[in-house]
Amino acid sequence: GYHSQDYITPPGYSATRIFWSFVTPKTRTVYFMKISRGQKNVAVYTVTAADAPTETFRGSDVSKVYLDIMTRVLKTNKPYFSHADLFSVFPMRRANTNKKAFCLNGPQFFGFGVDSIRQALETSANAVVCAVPLSLSSTPYQFCFRNPTDHAVMELQRKRALMKAEKALENVSGCARTEGTSAFDKSKGSGRITRALVRKVDEDHPSSPLTKGVSKNNTGGGKDPQNRNDSTSREFESTQAKYREMKSVPMEQRLAAKRSHIHGWGLFAKKDYPKNSMIAEYMGEAISQPIADKREKKYEILGMGSCYMFRLDFREIVDATQIGCMARFMNHCCAANAYANIITVNVDKEKGVPSTGTTSTNTSTSSLEKKIVVFAIRDIKSGDEITYDYKFPVEDGSLRCTCGAPNCIGRMN
Repeated sequence: GYHSQDYITPPGYSATRIFWSFVTPKTRTVYFMKISRGQKNVAVYTVTAADAPTETFRGSDVSKVYLDIMTRVLKTNKPYFSHADLFSVFPMRRANTNKKAFCLNGPQFFGFGVDSIRQALETSANAVVCAVPLSLSSTPYQFCFRNPTDHAVMELQRKRALMKAEKALENVSGCARTEGTSAFDKSKGSGRITRALVRKVDEDHPSSPLTKGVSKNNTGGGKDPQNRNDSTSREFESTQAKYREMKSVPMEQRLAAKRSHIHGWGLFAKKDYPKNSMIAEYMGEAISQPIADKREKKYEILGMGSCYMFRLDFREIVDATQIGCMARFMNHCCAANAYANIITVNVDKEKGVPSTGTTSTNTSTSSLEKKIVVFAIRDIKSGDEITYDYKFPVEDGSLRCTCGAPNCIGRMN
């Protein structure tokens, strides 16, 4: 209601114009113009003259308001028209025209129809909302001087999708406990995602995010660093140092779980992460495949809309559904900015932290443990949502994708 195909009319806009008075003939006065919000979410145009402060012209049609003013001006100054005298100081009435105006129209009289002001409005911070209609019946504004960037349009669409998701998940009663499982139903949680994450070992392949990085020569192989060559040992030491640095900062200072436009909750960065840096460890309860199958059925019976399981190796699966950290909230994205990798670190058994001494496993207080760690594919800025590609295999049906990435195909598999 605050823009048309040709003009942007933002609420709070105000302007002044010196024009002929409708009170005193042959006299100019100052008109004060303002755009405000109407009761039906439409723009209301208000005009007040300096020499008639008690008389206000108001309406939702700028052309109608302008016509009302011009009618009064024409009536007051009727005996004083210039009658085609180009050198007269009086207003000239156009001949052979139906506008009945002094070479202006409503938008030009208010100012937002003047090119310089139109350009300023198009370059304002929130002008992008005029290019993305809220509904099919909305009319997008046709930019004349500077089109909004694709990034700005996409960010606006994601923000609107997030607001829509928030509204859909609102607790009607005002208390989350009284809502039961309705929040999960509204967020369209699916157990099929769980089954895809805990696929049988013989169906996994090296390119899967569940086993990516596990090979004979990398730090995820589980071998003693002392039995490796120098390059592998240095790689292990580098991984150990990065892991120790990541764990030295509490997770709540590095990451935050917030509502996401993609699906339910998402994981967001609270600091900048350079490319290939460690972001978070996927933590949970290590269980076997049979227990994971039983828990999956249990979670579905209980009506839990989301189940967070991630394969660690051929024998163990990490279940973060009830015991875990906020890393479980990572959503899928077709243009992911992170990936999951399995690494091996030397952990102090007594303290439960990465060992700062030698990497030897001969001591009784340290051992090698496999960890699921999330790495940055590219530079991630503070405030960005951290996503990775689930790389689900094609099964009996497609899982709908709502990431909104430019290369999104609308499904996860």
